This record gives sequence, structure tokens and C-alpha cells, in this order.
Amino acid sequence: MEGPKAVSSMVFVLILLVSPLALAMSGGFQPQLGGHNASAATQSDLPRRAPAGSTAGAFSFVSNFEDRQFDGWTAVSGAASVTTKTTYSGEPSLKSSSGGAGPQVDVASQGFVTGDASISFQVAMSGAGTGYFGVGTSGSPVAVVGISNGRVQAGPDLNHLQDLGPIPNGNSYPVGWVYLLASVYDSNTNSAPGSGWAMQVFVDRTDQVAATITVPVAGSYNDALIDTTAGTVYYSDIVVSSYQIPTYLPGYNNMEGYGQGSGLLVNLLPAYYNLTAEMNLRSWNIPQVGILSFQINALNYYGTTRSTCGGFFQLGIDLNPNGHIAPWYVPGKNCVAHYFLNSNSPHIQQGIPSPAPTHLVLSIVYQMAAKQVIFTIRDTTTSQVFNASIPYSGDPFYGMYTQVEFQPCCNTSPIQDYRLSGSLYDVKITTLAGSTQGLPASYMLPFVLDAPPVWNFGYYLNSTFGYQQTT
Repeated sequence: MEGPKAVSSMVFVLILLVSPLALAMSGGFQPQLGGHNASAATQSDLPRRAPAGSTAGAFSFVSNFEDRQFDGWTAVSGAASVTTKTTYSGEPSLKSSSGGAGPQVDVASQGFVTGDASISFQVAMSGAGTGYFGVGTSGSPVAVVGISNGRVQAGPDLNHLQDLGPIPNGNSYPVGWVYLLASVYDSNTNSAPGSGWAMQVFVDRTDQVAATITVPVAGSYNDALIDTTAGTVYYSDIVVSSYQIPTYLPGYNNMEGYGQGSGLLVNLLPAYYNLTAEMNLRSWNIPQVGILSFQINALNYYGTTRSTCGGFFQLGIDLNPNGHIAPWYVPGKNCVAHYFLNSNSPHIQQGIPSPAPTHLVLSIVYQMAAKQVIFTIRDTTTSQVFNASIPYSGDPFYGMYTQVEFQPCCNTSPIQDYRLSGSLYDVKITTLAGSTQGLPASYMLPFVLDAPPVWNFGYYLNSTFGYQQTT
């Protein structure tokens, strides 16, 4: 989330003024949401082939109707409209209604790359009607999820649907909406591609698979589709990606954490060992510790192509009340935050004072000869340096993204009470060949998310190798 600055810099200019979100699903989400301070969680990988040796064939398709346009959708039957009256946390939605002539059907294939051994998709849905979203072959469903009469359904097509129970209530998503996510993959790892496809379905949370469903011809996908068969259904926050979106962490999904999310990466960066960035914090007004964080992420090959905690190195700060910050890092093998502050210190939760305007210099460096990764945050305002190293002898880094992360699982104050004016800029990588550079325009899909509407986050717009993030 991001924006331009002079030279080859990447700048974030952001002011967070946001509308309320409900607390987490009662008895479900644990106080461990988000990559930066999630407590230990059991991870599981999809039983599928490892990613190909290159992500040149990767793709992402994003449609949240931010521009009030159809985002590449074409009506096959009936007519749909984009509305700002029914929104998903401020995001416009596609209003789709079936009529006397039959279902309302839309398809999109913009940028799709076919033939991958796996594909993920997500959608937010609302309405009293019956509607489905998923991937298809020339408009015919091959793997879909949807809602009907207040219940969640999924299947290989509309004639073979499995009931997954009622739409959950009391979760962290907007009232009346359900968040559906699916990972579709070739489950026969020892057979020819396409011989046996399955779909794992997630409903409002990514730590529990709601169902695993056989989708035998899903490997033939070449488009995405929306099919409303009865009444009116609203669709928003759509992503289709050849990357794995689910993270299998309680209450967390990187595409719902107000960060870019690796589901939008479409090309590998050149292999690099050094990620640096500068952060300015002009002001912040935060009612609760540990809820809002600002961070950079370096990912090795596995971490880039799989949205799990493996190979995922984070460095950032919690923005805390009374002008305090709490710096932390995540060591690439779990999503547990390691605070730089002494664990015996009474300040570990509230952090330490850093009078605004605060200037921080962040770096994640892989020292291959020494087989270690070094995390450093230098606070030039107070002359404090936070430094830690971990043993590591894996791949160099191939991906990165940045993130402002709000945790709806654990907050006790309305989200509109959180305010931040700051910037992240001069984000650079140093390749194995020794070249220091900004990020190329092609590595991430442009994406803008307003959720809530006063959070105006431009995810990757490549303005002077940069990002746009303004309100």
C-alpha cells in the first residue's frame, strides 16, 4: 500500500479513518490474527504438485468494482449493474438479478493463464437470492461456490452442489456478507496433470477447510463466472489467482488484511538478498496495542508462490497508544512475532515512545556465507537500533510486498478510532548480482481497495517504481 517519491522510490501516504467491523466469530477466531503477531498455528499444505520452476505463467484477476466499472466482466445473459448502495466494507458490488428470461450470467477471462496445476479464488457475497461464483470453461462451471436461501453451497457445477451449512453470523465480516474462498488443485501428484482435481472450500475463515469436493474437469478452466439463478445477489472483493491464497491461520487471510497479499504477485523478482525501506510516521492515534501494524515482507521462492508462513520474513512495527511503537520481526518459519524489546520488559506490550515525526530505516538481509538473516530497524528520531539475526540457509528472496495490517479479531474499539498519517518509501532490493533497484512494473497486479471507504489503498500502481496510498 503505497506511493511515489522523488528518484526511484516507493512511497506510502496514508491516513486511516475507518468504519466499524464486528468482532471475530464467537468461539472461532483466536486472538492471533495477522502475520505479525499470530501465535503458533498448525499449517497444512495443499496436497498438490510443487510450483513450476518459474512463475512466468502466473496470473491474478482482481475485481472489486472500485472504478464503478465492470472490470472485464461480460454479460452472457441478463444484465448486471455496479452499485454503491450495497457495499462490502465500502467496496462497490456487482448487483446481479435473475429474471423471467432465466439466470443472469457474467464471464471474465482477462489475463487468465491456463494449464496451471492449481488455482485459488475468493469472493464476498450477499443477498437473499441464489448465486454462484467460480471458474469455468467457456462459461460452463467447473468449480463453484455460492449461496442459496441463506446457506452456503459448492460443487463442480450447478447440478452437483454440496450444502455446507448456513451462512455464519457474528464474524468479523460485514453483516449480511459471507466470505468464500477456494483452492482448486490437481490432487493426483503421481499422475498426469488434470487426472484428478479437488477443491478445498473455506467459509469466513482460512484455518478450517469447510469441505473438500471433487471437481474432475477443473483443470480445463479458462475463465471466471458469476451465475445468479434466483433473486438478487451481490458480489465483491473478487480475486482469482494461480497463487495459493489460503494461509491456514486462524482468522487471517492476507487478501483481507489491508495489505497487498502475495495473491497479487504475478512474476518473480530477480533473486535478491537485501530489502530496504524507509518509514515516516507523522502522527498516529491508536486506542489499543497490537491492532494496527506497518510492515515490509521478503519472501523466498516457497513463500512467494505459497501463501503460508514458510519462507515468509516480515519486519515492522505495531502502532500503539500514546506515541509508542513496538518493533518486531517474523523469522520465516511461522507467523509468530518476535518483539525486539526484552521479553522481561514491562514495555513489550505498549512499546516504547518515539515522538512524531518518527523516521525509521528497515532492512532484511540474507547473509548467505554466514547462513543467517538479519533484521534491523533504526529509529533515527531516538537513535535507537533494533537488531536480530536468525539462522537460515535456504533460497534467496524472490518476492516482496508491504502491508498496513488491521486485526478485526482482537480490537475492542471501532476501527474508525484508528488513525495514521505516514509513508513508506525508497523500497529497494539488491540482487545477487549486486544491482540495487526499485521494483519492476510487472511483478504485481494493480489493485485498489477501499475497505472501509475512507481507506483508499492503491496496492501496486508503479508510479516511479512506487505505490499510491492516500485518503
